[in-house]
Amino acid sequence: FEAAQRATHSRDEVLGVVSHDLRNPVSAVAMCARVLLDDPPESAAERRGLLEAISESAEWMQRMIQDLVDVASIEAGRLSVRRRAEPVTEIVRVATSMVELGAAERGIALTTDVAADCPPVHADAERVVQVLTNLLGNALKFTPEGGSVAVRAARRGGEVVLSVADTGPGIPAGDLPHIFDRYWHAQRTARTRGSGLGLAIVRGIVEAHDGRAWAESTVGRGSTFSFTLPAARDA
Repeated sequence: FEAAQRATHSRDEVLGVVSHDLRNPVSAVAMCARVLLDDPPESAAERRGLLEAISESAEWMQRMIQDLVDVASIEAGRLSVRRRAEPVTEIVRVATSMVELGAAERGIALTTDVAADCPPVHADAERVVQVLTNLLGNALKFTPEGGSVAVRAARRGGEVVLSVADTGPGIPAGDLPHIFDRYWHAQRTARTRGSGLGLAIVRGIVEAHDGRAWAESTVGRGSTFSFTLPAARDA
């Protein structure tokens, strides 16, 4: 009964965080649309700026909604993964390409190191990219300007270990056992933009691939988030 109460309370907190974070993009869309309808700027550049703000806000809302859909699928055991042999180098390239501009703008060095003997993984490439972009997004969010974020991949027996390491503030040891818990992260990050469900989704996707995810950290020195995926059978 107490466990159910805690789960309900945590879920309510997540919904509160999501509701709060959706208000800003919804308001931005409404405001920009109203300006375009009632008093459209004469400048094409200003009109484009308003349209870009609407587009960015809509994309943000889509990501928030997809987070909720993914968590619901994970909890119900219905997360869809389409597994086949996929090259790790390409997965890492796609994921880092999505965040490299943001890293460059903040002066954060983004590096990759895929071992030469790293085999393909038996995985859903789109879902693994989703895992990496979640981890990279967190790493960039908490890494100060001038810091670094590194993505690494290497074979370990019949699996591949991928990791994202940052030079952020680190995570207290007492928090590490809970860092991938569903809903817990949203409570810890209620003042930051996002559903706070990213790490729960990471774990759910990794476990759907028969892998595991974990975090290591030293306060003041940074964190490393790692996960395993099975190597492709013929590798």
